[in-house]
Amino acid sequence: MDKKLIENEIFYCEPLLAKEENLRLLQKFHVAEETGLGLEMYLKRYAVPDEMSHETRTYLVKDNVTDEIVGYFSLKTGMVASRYKRSLFHMEIDSLPAVELANFAVNSAYKAAHKEQTGIGSIIFLDFVLPIIKMASEWVGICIVYIFALPYTQLIKYYETLNFRRLGKVEEAFVHRNYKPRYDEGCIFMSRPLYAED
Repeated sequence: MDKKLIENEIFYCEPLLAKEENLRLLQKFHVAEETGLGLEMYLKRYAVPDEMSHETRTYLVKDNVTDEIVGYFSLKTGMVASRYKRSLFHMEIDSLPAVELANFAVNSAYKAAHKEQTGIGSIIFLDFVLPIIKMASEWVGICIVYIFALPYTQLIKYYETLNFRRLGKVEEAFVHRNYKPRYDEGCIFMSRPLYAED
Protein backbone atom coordinates (compact mmCIF):
# COMPACT_ATOMS: atom_id res chain seq x y z
CA MET A 1 0.00 0.00 0.00
CA ASP A 2 1.30 3.48 -0.89
CA LYS A 3 1.82 5.48 2.30
CA LYS A 4 3.06 8.67 0.62
CA LEU A 5 1.44 11.68 2.23
CA ILE A 6 2.68 14.38 -0.16
CA GLU A 7 5.14 14.35 -3.04
CA ASN A 8 6.80 16.69 -5.50
CA GLU A 9 8.89 15.85 -8.56
CA ILE A 10 11.98 14.93 -6.49
CA PHE A 11 10.89 13.88 -2.98
CA TYR A 12 7.96 12.43 -1.08
CA CYS A 13 6.91 12.60 2.54
CA GLU A 14 5.54 9.85 4.75
CA PRO A 15 4.89 9.33 8.47
CA LEU A 16 7.78 7.84 10.44
CA LEU A 17 5.98 4.55 11.08
CA ALA A 18 4.50 4.18 7.57
CA LYS A 19 6.91 1.31 6.79
CA GLU A 20 8.84 -1.10 8.99
CA GLU A 21 11.99 -0.52 6.93
CA ASN A 22 12.02 3.12 8.08
CA LEU A 23 13.29 2.02 11.49
CA ARG A 24 16.31 0.44 9.80
CA LEU A 25 16.86 3.44 7.53
CA LEU A 26 17.00 5.78 10.53
CA GLN A 27 20.40 4.36 11.44
CA LYS A 28 21.84 5.79 8.20
CA PHE A 29 20.66 9.29 9.03
CA HIS A 30 23.51 11.65 9.88
CA VAL A 31 23.91 15.34 10.69
CA ALA A 32 27.45 16.48 9.85
CA GLU A 33 27.34 19.64 11.95
CA GLU A 34 28.28 18.99 15.56
CA THR A 35 25.55 21.44 16.56
CA GLY A 36 22.95 19.13 14.98
CA LEU A 37 23.89 16.02 16.94
CA GLY A 38 20.80 16.39 19.12
CA LEU A 39 18.58 16.30 16.02
CA GLU A 40 20.23 13.08 14.88
CA MET A 41 19.89 11.50 18.32
CA TYR A 42 16.25 12.55 18.55
CA LEU A 43 15.38 10.73 15.33
CA LYS A 44 17.28 7.58 16.28
CA ARG A 45 16.30 7.32 19.96
CA TYR A 46 13.25 9.39 20.83
CA ALA A 47 11.09 9.88 17.73
CA VAL A 48 9.44 6.45 17.94
CA PRO A 49 8.54 6.68 21.68
CA ASP A 50 7.18 10.22 21.13
CA GLU A 51 5.17 8.92 18.18
CA MET A 52 3.73 6.07 20.24
CA SER A 53 2.75 8.42 23.08
CA HIS A 54 1.14 10.88 20.61
CA GLU A 55 3.37 13.72 21.84
CA THR A 56 4.97 14.43 18.46
CA ARG A 57 4.41 13.42 14.86
CA THR A 58 7.57 12.81 12.84
CA TYR A 59 7.69 12.72 9.06
CA LEU A 60 10.42 11.43 6.77
CA VAL A 61 11.15 13.11 3.46
CA LYS A 62 12.54 10.55 0.99
CA ASP A 63 13.98 10.46 -2.50
CA ASN A 64 11.37 9.45 -5.11
CA VAL A 65 13.85 7.22 -6.93
CA THR A 66 16.16 5.76 -4.26
CA ASP A 67 13.89 5.93 -1.16
CA GLU A 68 16.82 7.34 0.84
CA ILE A 69 15.90 9.59 3.76
CA VAL A 70 16.54 13.16 2.64
CA GLY A 71 15.47 14.82 5.88
CA TYR A 72 12.89 14.74 8.63
CA PHE A 73 10.72 17.03 10.70
CA SER A 74 8.55 16.70 13.79
CA LEU A 75 5.39 18.63 14.55
CA LYS A 76 3.44 19.18 17.76
CA THR A 77 0.67 21.51 18.82
CA GLY A 78 1.22 24.52 21.00
CA MET A 79 0.27 28.13 21.51
CA VAL A 80 1.90 31.51 21.27
CA ALA A 81 1.21 34.21 23.84
CA SER A 82 0.09 37.28 21.93
CA ARG A 83 -0.50 39.62 24.89
CA TYR A 84 -0.13 39.28 28.60
CA LYS A 85 -1.04 41.39 31.61
CA ARG A 86 0.14 40.82 35.16
CA SER A 87 -2.08 41.78 38.07
CA LEU A 88 -1.41 41.52 41.78
CA PHE A 89 -2.52 37.88 42.06
CA HIS A 90 -2.35 36.39 38.59
CA MET A 91 -1.34 36.83 34.98
CA GLU A 92 -3.77 36.99 32.05
CA ILE A 93 -2.58 35.72 28.67
CA ASP A 94 -4.16 35.94 25.23
CA SER A 95 -2.89 33.13 23.05
CA LEU A 96 -2.88 32.18 19.39
CA PRO A 97 -3.22 28.54 18.23
CA ALA A 98 0.05 27.29 16.81
CA VAL A 99 2.12 24.34 15.66
CA GLU A 100 5.71 23.85 16.78
CA LEU A 101 8.28 22.69 14.27
CA ALA A 102 9.95 20.72 17.04
CA ASN A 103 12.72 19.05 15.01
CA PHE A 104 13.96 19.74 11.50
CA ALA A 105 17.10 18.32 9.89
CA VAL A 106 18.55 17.37 6.52
CA ASN A 107 20.43 14.09 6.13
CA SER A 108 24.11 14.97 5.58
CA ALA A 109 24.74 11.50 4.14
CA TYR A 110 22.13 12.18 1.44
CA LYS A 111 23.56 15.64 0.69
CA ALA A 112 27.06 14.17 0.29
CA ALA A 113 25.82 11.50 -2.12
CA HIS A 114 23.59 13.88 -4.12
CA LYS A 115 25.50 17.12 -4.52
CA GLU A 116 23.23 18.09 -7.41
CA GLN A 117 20.34 18.60 -4.95
CA THR A 118 20.47 22.09 -3.46
CA GLY A 119 18.14 24.00 -1.18
CA ILE A 120 16.89 20.79 0.43
CA GLY A 121 15.88 22.41 3.73
CA SER A 122 13.77 25.07 2.00
CA ILE A 123 12.16 22.46 -0.25
CA ILE A 124 11.22 20.33 2.77
CA PHE A 125 9.78 23.32 4.61
CA LEU A 126 7.82 24.81 1.71
CA ASP A 127 6.67 21.59 0.01
CA PHE A 128 6.05 19.35 3.02
CA VAL A 129 6.04 21.09 6.43
CA LEU A 130 3.73 23.97 5.49
CA PRO A 131 1.26 21.85 3.45
CA ILE A 132 0.83 19.37 6.32
CA ILE A 133 0.19 22.18 8.81
CA LYS A 134 -2.21 23.83 6.37
CA MET A 135 -4.09 20.52 6.00
CA ALA A 136 -4.45 20.38 9.78
CA SER A 137 -5.65 24.00 9.81
CA GLU A 138 -8.69 22.94 7.78
CA TRP A 139 -9.85 20.97 10.86
CA VAL A 140 -8.52 22.98 13.82
CA GLY A 141 -7.50 26.59 14.33
CA ILE A 142 -3.83 27.24 13.56
CA CYS A 143 -2.42 30.61 12.62
CA ILE A 144 1.22 30.51 13.76
CA VAL A 145 4.19 28.19 13.15
CA TYR A 146 7.03 28.46 15.66
CA ILE A 147 10.40 26.97 16.43
CA PHE A 148 13.02 27.11 19.14
CA ALA A 149 16.06 27.58 16.92
CA LEU A 150 19.59 26.68 17.93
CA PRO A 151 21.35 29.96 18.78
CA TYR A 152 23.67 30.20 15.76
CA THR A 153 23.69 33.34 13.62
CA GLN A 154 23.75 31.45 10.32
CA LEU A 155 20.81 29.28 11.37
CA ILE A 156 18.78 32.27 12.60
CA LYS A 157 19.38 34.01 9.26
CA TYR A 158 18.31 30.86 7.42
CA TYR A 159 15.01 30.71 9.32
CA GLU A 160 14.48 34.39 8.54
CA THR A 161 14.56 33.47 4.82
CA LEU A 162 11.57 31.20 5.61
CA ASN A 163 9.71 34.19 7.15
CA PHE A 164 10.39 33.29 10.78
CA ARG A 165 11.03 36.30 13.02
CA ARG A 166 12.31 36.84 16.53
CA LEU A 167 10.23 38.71 19.06
CA GLY A 168 11.21 41.99 20.64
CA LYS A 169 13.46 41.71 23.71
CA VAL A 170 10.67 42.02 26.29
CA GLU A 171 8.35 39.54 24.55
CA GLU A 172 11.21 37.11 23.89
CA ALA A 173 12.24 37.20 27.56
CA PHE A 174 8.62 36.47 28.55
CA VAL A 175 8.35 33.47 26.20
CA HIS A 176 11.74 32.10 27.23
CA ARG A 177 10.87 32.44 30.91
CA ASN A 178 7.38 30.94 30.70
CA TYR A 179 7.13 28.63 27.68
CA LYS A 180 10.50 27.34 26.56
CA PRO A 181 10.79 23.58 27.11
CA ARG A 182 13.74 22.42 29.21
CA TYR A 183 15.18 20.46 26.26
CA ASP A 184 15.33 23.68 24.21
CA GLU A 185 17.61 25.43 26.72
CA GLY A 186 19.63 28.11 24.98
CA CYS A 187 17.43 28.06 21.87
CA ILE A 188 15.71 31.13 20.45
CA PHE A 189 11.97 31.41 19.89
CA MET A 190 11.01 32.37 16.34
CA SER A 191 7.58 32.38 14.69
CA ARG A 192 5.81 33.13 11.43
CA PRO A 193 2.19 33.39 10.34
CA LEU A 194 1.02 30.12 8.79
CA TYR A 195 -0.27 31.96 5.74
CA ALA A 196 2.69 34.28 5.24
CA GLU A 197 3.66 34.90 1.63
CA ASP A 198 6.66 32.70 0.82
